[in-house]
Amino acid sequence: MPRSLLKSSLALAAACALWAGGAQAATYNLNLTGIATNGFYSSQDVGATHYDQWVLVLDGLSDANGFSVEVGDTINTIVTLNQLFTVPSSVSLTSFGLILGGAFPGGDTEVSGGIEFYDGATLVKSGASSTSTSGQLADSVVFFPPDNGAFTFDSFRSSFTITTLASPAQLTYALATYSLNSPAVAVPEPAAWALMIMGFGGVGALMRRRRDGGRAAFA
Repeated sequence: MPRSLLKSSLALAAACALWAGGAQAATYNLNLTGIATNGFYSSQDVGATHYDQWVLVLDGLSDANGFSVEVGDTINTIVTLNQLFTVPSSVSLTSFGLILGGAFPGGDTEVSGGIEFYDGATLVKSGASSTSTSGQLADSVVFFPPDNGAFTFDSFRSSFTITTLASPAQLTYALATYSLNSPAVAVPEPAAWALMIMGFGGVGALMRRRRDGGRAAFA
């Protein structure tokens, strides 16, 4: 085979392989709900920083309708609360995240995306995310001063693409969570804050998850 034809064949094969790999990525759309007053509050001190945390189990994702995801997949989620909810202001940092968990392989995970908060049809706040953690997928936005004041919403939209995941994971539950930090300390980069907060165990280490009549709960 002439060298020019061989190069063309190899280029075509590489392009087809790239297209086939990209074609495997999937997009999932979730509609979840939550009762704001069912949120779980906790606080703790780590070094010079005090954390006030809130976690809410969301309805709409369970073992019955769980699904498998892998690197490259995109997840679009709309979360609707039963009433207006206010995230209080913080001293040095406010983090808000959507966490999707279930059966995960070992190793770190990372997503890239963002969250938008709405009061009815009005956009009240938004932020971009690039969050690393393990044992879950966490789309977390972080607000530093002067953008860390209180805000009120009754729904939010999370959209992210999975950029790091060792192997396919099964998603079977969803949580919404925020963390307020005080007092002010030396401030690292936003990505480092997100990694610390979401990997810090604000969800996994503070509580254990159990099934009660098919509904996820904490004790």
